[in-house]
Amino acid sequence: MSASKITYNCNPGENNECGQRSAGTGRDVLISLAVGVAVFGLYLLLNGSVFSVPSIRQMVLKKQNARLMEKIEYIGQRTAIQSERLAELEMRDNKVYRPIFGMDELPPEVRSAGYGSESRYDVFQEFPNARLLTESARSQDVMEMRAYLQSLSYDEIEKVAMKIEDMNKFIPSLMPVCPGRDITITSPFGYRLHPIEGYVIFHSGTDIAGPRGTPVYAAADGVVSEVKFNFHGYGNVVDIDHGFGYATRYGHLQSANVERGQKIHRGDQIGTMGSTGRATGPHLHYEVLYNTLQVNPWNYFDKNISPKEYMTLVTPADKLND
Repeated sequence: MSASKITYNCNPGENNECGQRSAGTGRDVLISLAVGVAVFGLYLLLNGSVFSVPSIRQMVLKKQNARLMEKIEYIGQRTAIQSERLAELEMRDNKVYRPIFGMDELPPEVRSAGYGSESRYDVFQEFPNARLLTESARSQDVMEMRAYLQSLSYDEIEKVAMKIEDMNKFIPSLMPVCPGRDITITSPFGYRLHPIEGYVIFHSGTDIAGPRGTPVYAAADGVVSEVKFNFHGYGNVVDIDHGFGYATRYGHLQSANVERGQKIHRGDQIGTMGSTGRATGPHLHYEVLYNTLQVNPWNYFDKNISPKEYMTLVTPADKLND
């Protein structure tokens, strides 16, 4: 087999000019090809391609989006913490501040309603993290509305507080018996083991034990609404209506020295401690009612008053008509 020959189309007498042109043309092709590849690669790097290679802009946006999502999650965590603190303020507002001033509680449906239509969050549906964005915005709106309502409640309380001197005498803040060594809280407000039946039951008042015949005094100004005897319940009972939604009840009395319709001032003696009705020993069953519902009397007592100070505030039965 004979060797193949490469034939050049150049004239040997042309001083290799043709060869040089051929070599130059080859170099130009290679340079053009390299430049084309570089430009194409740069294009892919900057703009992506059909092969889904992420561009620099896409990578930057992805990092920015990740940082934004971290911030949104952090805001959500802070919102949850602030919501818990706001709930504590709402609880104290409903259970302490408003009842003290004879004001109705703000029900949950009032505190959580009226923050707008759900359609206001439709704008987030076009985003990849629509659910997280929607929940974050909704939580912010709800908390803003709750905070606004709480501020309105404080404004309302402030207005009522301006009249506190007039209202104070109607709030049942005086303990119904003089504190001392012989006086003991034997059963507080709330669930307890029934002393007779032996099962757990809700106790609607506070039991205060002491010697039989211990004077019992009205906790605030008011009008006697009921004087009755219940053999199977609280025995001799006196109920006083104080107005502003408040009432008090005094049970198991040995005797009562007031009558229905009688006007009473704070500290007036209304009876004596006994064990009438269903009782295991001499004590006073004392209740505070606000809007007909029993509330914890302990929240109203002035616990720092001394026996000597207490006795300057009360009027014994034999002095009521003086």
